[in-house]
Amino acid sequence: MEKLFWGMVGGCTIAFGILLAMYLNQSGAFDSAEEETTTAVLAEAQTQETETGTEETVPEGEYPADIRSLIENSQGNYATAMLVFEEEQARLESASAEAARKPYEQTSVSSTTSTTTNNGGAGKYDNVDSGRNDNHDYFLEQPSQSQEEESYVEESSTADTPSSKNDSDFQYDLYRDHVVIKKYTGSAASLDIPDTIEGKPVTQIGDSAFSNSKSLVKVTMPDTVEKIGKNAFKGCALLVDIALSEDLTEMGEGVFDSCEKLARIFIPDGVTAIGKKAFNECSDLIRVTLPSSIQTIGEQAFYNCGKMELTKLPSDLINIDKEAFFDCSKLALNKWPSDLEIIGESAFEGCFAITAVKLPSSMKRLDKRAFYSCTGITELTIRSGLEAISEEAFAACTGITELTLPKSIISIGDTAFSGCTALASVEIPKNTLSIGSSAFAGCTFTEIKINKRCSFDTSSFPFELTEDNYY
Repeated sequence: MEKLFWGMVGGCTIAFGILLAMYLNQSGAFDSAEEETTTAVLAEAQTQETETGTEETVPEGEYPADIRSLIENSQGNYATAMLVFEEEQARLESASAEAARKPYEQTSVSSTTSTTTNNGGAGKYDNVDSGRNDNHDYFLEQPSQSQEEESYVEESSTADTPSSKNDSDFQYDLYRDHVVIKKYTGSAASLDIPDTIEGKPVTQIGDSAFSNSKSLVKVTMPDTVEKIGKNAFKGCALLVDIALSEDLTEMGEGVFDSCEKLARIFIPDGVTAIGKKAFNECSDLIRVTLPSSIQTIGEQAFYNCGKMELTKLPSDLINIDKEAFFDCSKLALNKWPSDLEIIGESAFEGCFAITAVKLPSSMKRLDKRAFYSCTGITELTIRSGLEAISEEAFAACTGITELTLPKSIISIGDTAFSGCTALASVEIPKNTLSIGSSAFAGCTFTEIKINKRCSFDTSSFPFELTEDNYY
């Protein structure tokens, strides 16, 4: 369109030049004599008009009427061309704005209709920038932003964020499909924990939820509970009896720590671990039932439970951690799990009621003082598989009378059997290459055979060895 305009202007200019030249040539304007005459005539005319007081003046050098006509025609053509150009430019801009606006209007028609209805006919976008049609990015960014916001809202709505609430007995977290009890605020002596709150099942007892209660004596837990948090009932000084959920699968550390009056506990099948200090210092605990599913008994789990009368360990048990049954003086075990691998430091120290220890071939580690001062042991069987007996492992076990170690034993630690005063017969395999100091100090046997390559200390045995004591 711009080329058309300038073409029209150029054409008009050329035509004007040709006509002007033709006129001047015909009128003899190029003749010097005529030029002087014409100048004189024009001067005389100006003088006459001035003298007569005419208001209309002709400026010096103005073109004659026919020339002015040509000029006016040329200017009219220019104005017409400009008008056509401006109209065409305005039409193109309007069409471009309309094309950009239509997709946006289609995506927002339902929103605009809703807004118009709710606001008495006021359009949703009445107050936006009037120049937005000049910015085509405006129409591209707005729908994208809306979609991102809708996506964020949808994602947020799926998050199960609890609401914290209270009633007369509990502080609890209410989730979409379950409830977690956070704190017991009541003062009952006997409590039945509800199976539902606000129509949602109670599935978890939170950390320290009932800890240090001064009133609870008996508690019944619904079968909806699957998890008990750590220290949940710690320090409940009057708690005597608790019925756990049949569907319980997890018990946290210190769950009944220092519940001195707790007398009995039945742990349901499905629980796989007794956590650290779970029944620490439960000094009145007598009856304990452990399911076969238990695989780990944590550190100090039954520390100083002096009245506990447990007779067998779970069949699936693998790990007994440090001081797990420390000073459980009435622990009268008579059955040992076949898959046991680890017995931690002082795990059974001071368990006087144990009479027989039968360690399976699955054993990998027997830590120091594991059976220290278990004076009731009269029978000790260690199957092939274990490679080392740690220091003081059976020290002061005064009931052991004989010992036959398997061929897998490579080392015997310091004071491992020190103080076993009844030990009168010992057989050490040829594969044993190290015997620590005072390993058999205080024992009563008088004969021993060891590999001549085995290292030992002069205090390792209750007598001095000679060549007759070597294989």
